[in-house]
Order: sequence, then structure tokens, then C-alpha cells
Amino acid sequence: MMQFEEEKAFYEDKGYVVVRGLFGEEETAALREHYMRLREEGAYPGDFDGVDASSSDPLKRYPRMIHMHRWDEASLKWLLDSRLCAAMTALLGREPYAVQTMLYFKPGGARGQALHQDQFYLRVQPGTCLAAWLALDRCDEANG
Repeated sequence: MMQFEEEKAFYEDKGYVVVRGLFGEEETAALREHYMRLREEGAYPGDFDGVDASSSDPLKRYPRMIHMHRWDEASLKWLLDSRLCAAMTALLGREPYAVQTMLYFKPGGARGQALHQDQFYLRVQPGTCLAAWLALDRCDEANG
């Protein structure tokens, strides 16, 4: 737990933290290629929830994926990864329950993710919902 001491202090102060280097570039590149391949293969349950079919939003072509851990071994492996568990356990003070996987494609020109709190939708008791987010592409303040 000592390895995440600085991250925990930042998280407690700001409500979020970036844990750099938890996954390597080769791992993230492999996941990016995996999900692009899955998206090219067709539709999956929950793909178009929240996407306006009449809009010009590029997300119609690249809709989100949800609950992939239920049907995809790579997603389940990531959800249960020991490094991710260790980081989240350090932040929470106890081991988390892994309940959801979701992947958002963010092509140029697509709408961004609206400001929200997962706790409101998931209604976790006692209100300790924590999400882990992994960027599969390089990202900064300009692109998200």
C-alpha cells in the first residue's frame, strides 16, 4: 500500500487521481487493437443506449461498449487485474467490488462524456463508488 501513498493523499484532497504507468504502452496498444477489432466485427448489447440515431454524432459509428467482461475474456482480465485492484484498494482502504466495464470510443467531432457522478446512477451503498479509467490513446486537456 505504501507505493500509492502520494496518490491517496491527492485523491483524498481532489477527489480524483492519475496513477501513471500502471499499465504499459504495449498493453494499452494491445487493448486498443482488441477493441477496434471487436467494434469492426459488429454490434454488442447496449451499444446504442443514449445515442440519437438522427444525429450526425460519430458515435453512431463507434458506440460505447458496456459490460464487456460478461462476454470478452480480455475485458474480464483487465477488470480483475491485480495492479488495478492494488491501486483501488489503496485509495478506498479496502478491496473494491468489480461491477462494470465500459469503453467509450472518442473519434474526432464526437460529443464528449457529459459531466456526471457514477454514484448517482449505480446507487452503491454506502456511497463508495469509484471508477478506474484507462486511456487507450494519448490524451490531454485538448482531447479529453
